[in-house]
Amino acid sequence: MFFSLKNRLRKDLALLYEVTKSNFKIQNENSELGVVWYLLGPLLLFGIMLFVFSHRLGAGIEKYPLYLLMGIITWNVFSTGTGRSMTVITGNAALIKALPLRIEIFVVAAVLHAFITHSIEILVFMGLLLWFGISPMLLPLYLVVLCIGFLFTLGVGFFLASVYVLFRDVQQVWSVLTRAWWFATPIFYAATETGPGAKLSLLNPMYYYIHLSRELLIYQRIPDITFGILFISFAVGSLIIGYSTFRTLRSSFVSLL
Repeated sequence: MFFSLKNRLRKDLALLYEVTKSNFKIQNENSELGVVWYLLGPLLLFGIMLFVFSHRLGAGIEKYPLYLLMGIITWNVFSTGTGRSMTVITGNAALIKALPLRIEIFVVAAVLHAFITHSIEILVFMGLLLWFGISPMLLPLYLVVLCIGFLFTLGVGFFLASVYVLFRDVQQVWSVLTRAWWFATPIFYAATETGPGAKLSLLNPMYYYIHLSRELLIYQRIPDITFGILFISFAVGSLIIGYSTFRTLRSSFVSLL
């Protein structure tokens, strides 16, 4: 039994590697600049928002350029990972119907692709930290937060991928929801300590994701453990709900593709 599980794991990892590599090839196909295009969108948005908000909403925020950029790139990896996961099953319909593959691998590969590309954004961010005279001493703890963020994104990705096979309008609904979610998350402004905004932030998993990342990398502070526990809870809940939905609907995928 042990060797059977070992062989299955080896095959799954090999498939995950090949699918992820294929995703990179497709992304950079016929492109001279490759992943540079992935950076241009967030950097352009950062430049515009910094120009507009630095003397308004960001006036009282310490190291606002770094604060803003961390919010943008953290949101970007979540948005990209879930967006790619949503269409990954329908996008590989021919392969899924032709071969006896574990369909979950395609969702994992889509999220993994987004996070590997995200590492380039993190390298750029590290360069800016050094420019501001900040040494990322708490980087190992940030990597833990990044892994928790991966699990949270994967759970949402599983849910969206399974529901999208049944209802293609989910893509438009998700676009509207993420736009509203973006503005409800303290990305370019500071979270309020009282009022409806404070209560909304407590229910927002992306608030914890971004807050923990900022505290560890920008402000070099170890956050309150409560924030970490709540973010882990959101990640575990997301993964349980997402994968349970995926497994429940998986049997109907082939007939609907």
